[in-house]
Amino acid sequence: MMEKYRLDLIGPFGLFTPDGRRIDITSKKSVALIALIIVSPSGVRSRRWLQNMLWGTREDIQAQTSLRRELSNLTKQLAVMDADHLLVRGTQRIGLAIEQLEVDIFSLGLQMAKHKSSLSSDFLEGIDLRDCEEFEDWLRAERDRVRDMIAIDLPESADVLPSGPEILGMDLPSSEEILSNRSPRLPPKPSLAVLPFASLPDDDGWLGAGIADELGVILSQYPQLFIVASSSARALAAQQLPRPEIADRLGVRYLLDGTVMRAGDRLRLSVVLINGETGEQVWAQAFEGCTDDVFVLQREIADRIAPQIWSKVDIAERQRGLRMIGSPAGGYELYWRANALFRSGDKEHLFEATALAEQLVEQDPTCPWAASLASYCHSIIYLRRLVPDYEASLRRAIIHYQSAMRFGSDNVEALGYAAGTLVNIGGDMGVADRIISHALHLLPAHQPTLFWGGWVDIASGRPDRARDRLELALRINPATGARAQTLCGIGLACLQQGKAQEAFLFLQQAAQDGNGAFIRHLGLYVAASLIGETEIAREAALALGDGDYAGVIKMFNDPQHQALFEQALHSRAIGPMSA
Repeated sequence: MMEKYRLDLIGPFGLFTPDGRRIDITSKKSVALIALIIVSPSGVRSRRWLQNMLWGTREDIQAQTSLRRELSNLTKQLAVMDADHLLVRGTQRIGLAIEQLEVDIFSLGLQMAKHKSSLSSDFLEGIDLRDCEEFEDWLRAERDRVRDMIAIDLPESADVLPSGPEILGMDLPSSEEILSNRSPRLPPKPSLAVLPFASLPDDDGWLGAGIADELGVILSQYPQLFIVASSSARALAAQQLPRPEIADRLGVRYLLDGTVMRAGDRLRLSVVLINGETGEQVWAQAFEGCTDDVFVLQREIADRIAPQIWSKVDIAERQRGLRMIGSPAGGYELYWRANALFRSGDKEHLFEATALAEQLVEQDPTCPWAASLASYCHSIIYLRRLVPDYEASLRRAIIHYQSAMRFGSDNVEALGYAAGTLVNIGGDMGVADRIISHALHLLPAHQPTLFWGGWVDIASGRPDRARDRLELALRINPATGARAQTLCGIGLACLQQGKAQEAFLFLQQAAQDGNGAFIRHLGLYVAASLIGETEIAREAALALGDGDYAGVIKMFNDPQHQALFEQALHSRAIGPMSA
């Protein structure tokens, strides 16, 4: 493993060799140059941009000369410690060898090793260039960002989180039930799925689907109810199935349906509560308001719906405060399209999803949904080494992760993707576990959080809890588009438990249900080999193909689990591994 140079930008500037010797950089503008370049995700800036940032008040020729002189002096100072190779000088661009540098700002929020008292709240302490307005504006923004990141402190939940049976109201489905594809059993507590609202006039359904999603999140905060994820209801509604069949396949007693009518800046929402068994209307009401008040309307609807459901099933009403989950300002279509694309497993789809997520971030840099999705997409590119400069993908994942944590530390959707990012980039699983615990404390029955929590537990070597979380996630979202990924996670947890036969059943089903994701084929190869299914093992090995999978192996923290999968990669070319 390559030893890295250390670059400290928080507090006094410091650049150190791999063996800990300080490299003296005496010029403030050289320090500024290093900071400006390294904060770029790719570690590259154009010469013109650097000239404008540090010598913007000078004529072009003077600015070019000043930059050349500063770079020459910086190169000489680096060369004293044989570190001049860190600076990459091109005719148009200046770069730093980011793969050889460990930078403190890129560990903020990713590790629990450093105590806050050891971090200064000042980025580039003592570096102020009064004659450089562009740089000073940039420096102020970076200092604000660093202070916000240092201040983030996700609390460890003091309360015991409810178990899967408590959330569901009965035991979780057995492995046989999960794999049978039968309709889930009805839980004893009132159960509900929110169908996508029809939008009039037609707007491609984004507004009605968005309202259904938000209502599902709000209602899931009522512990007396069991709410199935609205994405499952949307998938079945798109097949134009009869309502009783939708209710049966989701395993719920009630369906919530409605329409959204929009005229100018006015909205009218008509909401209907339906008995899932008979299809009969139980309750209906209309709500009106301005488009600016759509989230207020959602809360009002939820406040009125919950007591109606409780009264119909003779359950006493129990008031509980609701917390609004943020959403992208506009951009629903982009967000959902990006979500669907990256789940396909196709490389080009992933690149498109990443571009859409970046577009969302550009539209609203403070939106935690957009930042967390962009972070996760870049983390997959890094994990699978899909681009030559995968270190730049890692940087982009970290930068967006930090934005998501900065602006969405109480947003369960963003927290889930943030935890998934840490899994993919080999981050601190202690931090990831705290993120999941915090999100589940905010919303214990949030299916995406349970899904991400299961994968954090797999990476951390906690297979028992991983199974509980993933099996509950699958019950909450039985028609999920991530069913194959969920089954794969359960299968990997079974492998970690030493239950190869059970793992084989889940991983085989995952391979049949989903696309050709590497981790599913790898898990199936291991499980099939261990139980003597040599032909299936060979097919899985063939599907693995070639590639750099070192990042995937590092996802597992337990050395025994790493060894298991490393052996599988090594032996796939020569035949099934031995039990």
